[in-house]
Amino acid sequence: MLGVVLFTIALLFYGIILSGEAAIKAFPNSKGFFEKIDNFIEKGPARFFLALICLIVGIWNLFAPNFVATNAPILGALIPSLILCADSAVIYPGMIEIINIPDDSKAKYYEFVEKYKGMAGVVTIFFGLLHPILFRQILF
Repeated sequence: MLGVVLFTIALLFYGIILSGEAAIKAFPNSKGFFEKIDNFIEKGPARFFLALICLIVGIWNLFAPNFVATNAPILGALIPSLILCADSAVIYPGMIEIINIPDDSKAKYYEFVEKYKGMAGVVTIFFGLLHPILFRQILF
């Protein structure tokens, strides 16, 4: 149960970080809050460490449940784990620089990340809320 709560908190935390633009459009009063988050992330290595922690938590939760069981918790554990792993690439898009791909593909990747960053946050928040609702199917 503690793992479900901690993973839910991680999903909601990263969902809030990523959903800045979408949240500002829906709730204009939240602009100051998301500007503070963006300023914090832009300073120093915070973006890198947030992405690294996001990737580690996603991979950890990916291998935590027993997917060999007859009732695999696909919706409750596999998809949220993959979402957190993908969120790490959205939070720190500079990680693509270490991969040897053409510059035009990198530019397309950066455009894609900027275009769908807010939607990634909303999807992460959705699965963050869905994760504790489906915890009985995850654990039992």
